[in-house]
Amino acid sequence: MKKKLSHSVYLVHVQDIIDLSPSLRRLVLHSPALVQYPYQFNGAHIKIFLPKSGQAIPQLPQLSNHGFNWAEPDNKPFVRTYTLRNYDAQACTLTIDFVKHGDNGPASAFAEKAQRGDVLGISSPGGPMPMLKSATRYLFVADITALPATEALLEDIDPLATGDVVLLLPQTEDLPAALNLPVAMHLHSFYGNLSQIKAIVDHIAHFTPLHQENFAWVAGEASLVMPIRKILREHWHLPAQRHYAVPYWRRGENEETYHEARHNFIDK
Repeated sequence: MKKKLSHSVYLVHVQDIIDLSPSLRRLVLHSPALVQYPYQFNGAHIKIFLPKSGQAIPQLPQLSNHGFNWAEPDNKPFVRTYTLRNYDAQACTLTIDFVKHGDNGPASAFAEKAQRGDVLGISSPGGPMPMLKSATRYLFVADITALPATEALLEDIDPLATGDVVLLLPQTEDLPAALNLPVAMHLHSFYGNLSQIKAIVDHIAHFTPLHQENFAWVAGEASLVMPIRKILREHWHLPAQRHYAVPYWRRGENEETYHEARHNFIDK
């Protein structure tokens, strides 16, 4: 069952900036108000609200069960979906990892140019609650955009769990040195761009099929997620409640243009 976005938004400032790899930059965000942030688990979806050019502070929406309402629709900020990498109630901080790809999008541009003290908005967590189902065997598949969520979820699974983690990363330096992988889980790393997708799909097709006591978590670019979800549903006959398969993005489109198509895919 999906839980709707909680009726809370927060203004936060950049407290720390950490370059994790050539492709990932971590922003640690702070606000005293985060002491009451309705945290449930790392890897949850959150919305971020980014100021437009010339703005120091973004307009925050009024939230309802029908979505965002803007007091000044012509002045609304850039809105993007990210995943919560870490939350610390005592320090009143929340951490988000951003893929660095220059000025090709407002979120990447914000992260690339971020300075301590910069202000943005964030929402309460949304999406399926809980995202990760209890299982004896798992399959995780992710590209670089879904790597932060994958890392966060791996921290919460049973250390005795078995399974496979399949990653598509731009380069070897993007593989986390301290990936929290249970001993009985196997890592399959592919490096390069989306041209690697066919090799990844063929590789996964030869895995022992998952069954209804297992769980699969798949996220990343649409052309990676779609064929793997087909394997899960049509070849392995894995029930819908035993897998999460969500395209975070689609090449050539931004969040506004891809929003409806993504939800149609998820709801199908």
